[in-house]
Amino acid sequence: MGVAAFVEDLMIDYLIVGAALALAVFILARQVMRIGRGGGCGCDGGSPRTRRQRRPAGRVKGASSYPYSVELRVDGMHCDNCARRVEDALQALGGIVAEVRLPNTVLVHGERPIDLDALAEAIRTAGYEVTGVQG
Repeated sequence: MGVAAFVEDLMIDYLIVGAALALAVFILARQVMRIGRGGGCGCDGGSPRTRRQRRPAGRVKGASSYPYSVELRVDGMHCDNCARRVEDALQALGGIVAEVRLPNTVLVHGERPIDLDALAEAIRTAGYEVTGVQG
């Protein structure tokens, strides 16, 4: 193998690595732009085709068995994916039933007194922000 063949192989390796890096930068840039538009969950900011249909007014199924309740205002939710992330984050705390009503209401029912700081931290960890509390 001569020097020319070695250099050619080396150039091909650099081209492959460069193409992989360019693809990674492109994907990262798209994700950053999506998050900047408020659709970090992948919903593109809540376009009508992905927006979750509102549930009829009423209580969460089985919520009457939970003596404590609170209504939170949460900013940043746009679609079913957002709602599911918030509900899952809250219900992972245990002893809590959560229901999201888009665009920004979360009903939380608990078996024991509700720790608002724990709820806010779980929601923040999921990528959203509590901006108000009722109840």
